Amino acid sequence: MQQKALALALSAIWAANSFAAEQTAENTSTLPEVKVSAQAEDSAPQASEKTKSYTVKSTETATRLNTSLRETPQSISVITRAQMDDFGLKTVNDVLDYATGVKVERVETDRTYYTARGADITNFQIDGVGMPFLNGNVWGDIDSAVYDRVEILRGANGLLSGTGNPSATINFVRKRPTQEFQARVDLSAGSWNNRRLDIDVSGPLNEAGNVRGRLVLATQDRDSYLDRYSVNKNVAYGIIEADVTDQTRVTVGHTYQQNNANSPMWGALPLVYADGTRRSYSRSASTAADWAYGNVLTNITFAELAHSFSNGWQGKLVVTRKESTVDTKLFYIFGNENTTTGSGLFGYPSKFDGTYKELLADAYASGPFTFAGREHELVVGSSWSRATADERSLFASYGGSRFIALDNFSSSSTFPEPNFNGDVSGANFDIKRLNNYVAAKFNISDALKLTTGANMLSYESTGLNYGEQYNTKRSDKITPYLGAVYNLTNQHSIYASYTGIFNPQVVLNNNLQPLDPVEGKNYELGLKSEWLNKAINTSVALFRSEQKNVAQQNADMVNGITTYSGIEANAKGYELDIAGEVNDNLRVNGGFTNILSLEDGDNNNVKPYTPRRMVKLAAVYKIPQLEKLKVGASVNWQSDIHTDVNNVRVRQDSYAVVNLTANYEIDKHWSAALNLYNVTDEKYLTSLYWTQSYYAAPRSGMMTLTWKY
Repeated sequence: MQQKALALALSAIWAANSFAAEQTAENTSTLPEVKVSAQAEDSAPQASEKTKSYTVKSTETATRLNTSLRETPQSISVITRAQMDDFGLKTVNDVLDYATGVKVERVETDRTYYTARGADITNFQIDGVGMPFLNGNVWGDIDSAVYDRVEILRGANGLLSGTGNPSATINFVRKRPTQEFQARVDLSAGSWNNRRLDIDVSGPLNEAGNVRGRLVLATQDRDSYLDRYSVNKNVAYGIIEADVTDQTRVTVGHTYQQNNANSPMWGALPLVYADGTRRSYSRSASTAADWAYGNVLTNITFAELAHSFSNGWQGKLVVTRKESTVDTKLFYIFGNENTTTGSGLFGYPSKFDGTYKELLADAYASGPFTFAGREHELVVGSSWSRATADERSLFASYGGSRFIALDNFSSSSTFPEPNFNGDVSGANFDIKRLNNYVAAKFNISDALKLTTGANMLSYESTGLNYGEQYNTKRSDKITPYLGAVYNLTNQHSIYASYTGIFNPQVVLNNNLQPLDPVEGKNYELGLKSEWLNKAINTSVALFRSEQKNVAQQNADMVNGITTYSGIEANAKGYELDIAGEVNDNLRVNGGFTNILSLEDGDNNNVKPYTPRRMVKLAAVYKIPQLEKLKVGASVNWQSDIHTDVNNVRVRQDSYAVVNLTANYEIDKHWSAALNLYNVTDEKYLTSLYWTQSYYAAPRSGMMTLTWKY
C-alpha cells in the first residue's frame, strides 16, 4: 500500500509539473538523451539525512573525484540536512548565513547577492552541474526543502564551473529516493502570520525495489515586519530513479517553485539627507507602494543516465533545463530629502518582466588508471550551456521624464499606481559556453597526492542590452588547476592549491557595453585534520587572490541604467573551520574568516561593504538526563562595514545575531521544535552592497510539529 500510494502521488505531481513546464517553457517535452554512472549509490558521498551528522566524509564538488574533505586541496564547508532541520533553515539565504566565509547581501526584499573572501559569488551548482547567475543575483528565494545538503567550496573553482572566481562555489545536493519507505510532515507557525507545511515522501515504487521515487512539497504564507510586505510560496519536487541493469541507472526529476510577493522593495531606503546627516527609520520602514508586486516562477527539469563499467570506470551524462519568469510592478525612490522642505526625493515606477532560460549538458567519465606502478584517478568531461535573457521595462511618463518629484519619504506608500505609458527599454541576449575539462589525482606516494587539471572555456555573448547591440566572443581560454596534499599522519594533512581566474561578465560599463572578463590568480595553503575517528573535520586556510577588471558599481546611472567600472581587487586572509560531532550528544559547525587586506592596485581599500572579519558558530546538545530533548544556539557576528553616499560615510557597526533552538521527541513518530531568531533583538542594516539599505527582522519565532514514519 505504501508503494502504491507513493507511486500514485509521484505520478500526479509528475504530470502536474510536466504540464506546468510545457506551459512555461518551450521544447521541454523532448529532453536530450542522458548518460550517467550507475555506480552512484556506491561511490557517491552518502546522503547527510542518513548520517544525521553536521559534516560529511567526502565530496565531489572540487574535482568530481570522490575525495575526503581532508584530501580536498581547497577549503570546503557543508551545511547538512540535520543542521537545516535543527535551526529551521527554510531558504538558501538562511542556509548560507551559517556557512563559513559567506556574506548574504540582502540588497532588496526579493533580490540577493552573495560574496566570499571579498568577491562576488557568481556560480551555483546543483548536483555539481554549474548554474551561473545571468545577472549576478537571485530573484525571490530558493527553498531548501529540495536539498539534502549544501556544499561551499571556497576559492576559485574554474575546473568544473568553467569560470574561475576566488569567492566560492555553492553546490546544492538534491535529496534522492531511498531504498526503504519513509515519510515526514512538518507543520510550522510563527511570527507575522508565518505558516508553512512541508511533506516529504520517499521509497520504492515496485516490489523489486529497482524503481524508486521521492516527492517533496512545501507551501508557505507569511506577512512581514516590513510595512505592506507579504509572500506566498509553493514548492514541488519529484524524482524517479530506476536501475535498468545492475550497472545502469536512469533518473528524471523536476522542481517547481513559485514566489508571489506583495509590496516588495525595489532598491531600499535612502540613507542620508541632503545636508549629509544620517537618516533614521523604524525597522518596518519600506519604500514599496501598496500596488507593487513581484512574482517569480522557476521550473527546473533534469535527466541523468549513469553507467559503471567492470574496470572501475563510470560515465555520467546530465541534461538540465531551467526557466525562470519574473513579473513585477515596482516603485523605486532615490535622491536626498531636504529636512526642511521635504523635497529632493524622486519616484521611479516601472513594470518589469523577465524570462531567463538555461539549457545545460554535462558529460564525464572517471576512474582509476595505473602509472609507474601506482594507481591514480582521472576525470575527463565536457559541459555545454546556453542561457538567454529577455527583459522588458515599461515606464510611466511624467512630462517626458521617467521620474517624478515626491513631497517626502512617507508618500511612497500611497503613491498612486500610474499608467505605464512611457518609454520602453529592455534586453535580449544569448550566452553560450563550452567547457572541456580534465583532472587527475596522482598518488605520488602513500602520503603525497597531487591533483592537476585544466579547462578550456569557449564563451560567446550576443544580443541587445538596454539599447546597445554587442557581440563578444571569448574562445579557447585555458584555466589551470594544481593542488597537492601531504598526509602528515592518518589524521592531519597539509595542502596547497593554485587556480586561474577567468570570469566573463554581463554587467555594463558607462558605454552600456559588457565589462571585459575578470582575470587573475588564486592561491591557498592550509592544514586539515580529522578528529575522534573522523567524526570532526577542521581546517586552517591561508588565501590570496589577485584580480583585474572586477565590477564596481558607479555612483550615477546612465539613461536610468546601473553601470559598473572595472577595478583591481587583491585579497588575502585566513579562515578556520570546524564541523562534526564532539561526542554522541554534541554537534558543532562553524568558522572564522579574517580578510587581512582587500585592496586595489594602488593599495587603497576597496569594497568597504565587505566585513573583514566574520564568526559563524552553531551547536546542538542532546541533554543526557533528558535524552528526548536537544537544545542549541547559533551566533553570526561580523565586523563593521561602510559605504560612501554623496561623500558622506554611512557605517554599520559590528553586530551579532543569536538564534536558539529546542526540539523534543514526543515518541518515535512525533516531535516538536521551537526556533527563536535574533533573540537579542539586534537592529542592523541588511547590507551596504548598494548605497541604499533596509533593516533586518527583529526578534521572532517559529514552532514546528513533525510527524515521521
